[in-house]
Amino acid sequence: MKKIHPFMKVVLLMVIVATTFVYAMFQGGFVSWFLFYSTGIVVLTTLIYAFMPIGHLRVFRKVNAERLVSGDDLRVTITIERKFPFPFLYLIVEDSIPDDWRLKNSQINSKGIIYPSFERHLVHSYTIRKPSRGEYQFSKVKVRTSDLFGLFIKEKEVTVQTEVVVFPRYQEMRSLNMYNENEAEAYITSQRVIEDITSVAGSREYVPGDRLTSIDWKVTARINKLMTKEFEEYLGQRFLIAVDCSIKSKEDAMTFEKAVELATSFTVHSYKKQFHLGLLTVGDGVSRYPIHYGETHQGSMLEHLAKLNFHLGNAFDFVFVNEVNKITADTILVIISTRITDAMAENLRRLNKRGIKTAFCLVTNTGKPTSYEQSKLALLDKLNIRYYVLGKNSFESDLQGGGAFAEES
Repeated sequence: MKKIHPFMKVVLLMVIVATTFVYAMFQGGFVSWFLFYSTGIVVLTTLIYAFMPIGHLRVFRKVNAERLVSGDDLRVTITIERKFPFPFLYLIVEDSIPDDWRLKNSQINSKGIIYPSFERHLVHSYTIRKPSRGEYQFSKVKVRTSDLFGLFIKEKEVTVQTEVVVFPRYQEMRSLNMYNENEAEAYITSQRVIEDITSVAGSREYVPGDRLTSIDWKVTARINKLMTKEFEEYLGQRFLIAVDCSIKSKEDAMTFEKAVELATSFTVHSYKKQFHLGLLTVGDGVSRYPIHYGETHQGSMLEHLAKLNFHLGNAFDFVFVNEVNKITADTILVIISTRITDAMAENLRRLNKRGIKTAFCLVTNTGKPTSYEQSKLALLDKLNIRYYVLGKNSFESDLQGGGAFAEES
């Protein structure tokens, strides 16, 4: 019946009414006329549903959080407002789920049925359980209804744009050997002393995370807005995380997610410890975040890590060979990758020769490197370059035990 043209369906209904009328005229009696009247009422109701439009709908989508961490549930609420409260039998509401989300979670059910009667405000809610990391764009909401027999189906599609960013999970790290935290904290202390004796370069608006001792009270009183001093830049120890987004095959996609989680854990830990941090990611494209400290800076890097995708191939080695000369001697470099190649080992050797502190983090599914990876890690060991194999235990446990690495004298 769905394949029949709507005009032919109307003709068919009229034929049914005419047939029952002729039968009642010739047969007579209560039963035949009852059959005619009941059939006529049903056909008339069906025709009303056929010609009655869904009408103008205002559709709103509300989520419990536009920014959330992977593992948290996402609650989506669809609200429909209609001007004319025609009593449709039912309305099927379906939210268009982004394809990426369906691939990662096939059990999502965004479809629901509402029995509106005469109500003007209709609400449909559903939950996406533990969404995976990524950026997702909701675009359209479909509303569908029909008559009692499903002969005339009406559908309307309304565009409602909503963006949701799911940040990667992170693990708490109380301390890290690779960061040499005693030295880093001493650097922060010395930097504060230097700020006190350095001339003020200017003032800017206060942001959460700035030290209260740096507030410029004179400017604050003059413009009636909380301002903080900006000191001349001091070049000291800094940290740079380089993430290799290249993987050998799609089977390594889950390992790549672990690598992103590790980079996120480093970022959060560095912010809590007030370390200056930069980020370099190499995949389909190259993204660079300068070494800096601040809540806004951290937020930008975390949002970038949330939207990061893997790359099939070997882009990192070709790009990083040009980045080696840009890394300054006061920078501690942390490379995160799901593989190790000859080119990586050579770049690490060049960095080590220049006296740049480097740590290489090999992320695996099992925490056990292959024989080929072990041979490359043994080469790093001979060069006294720190390396870590992660994936078996928690990040903090793997980084504390680590692989073989050279202790600072």
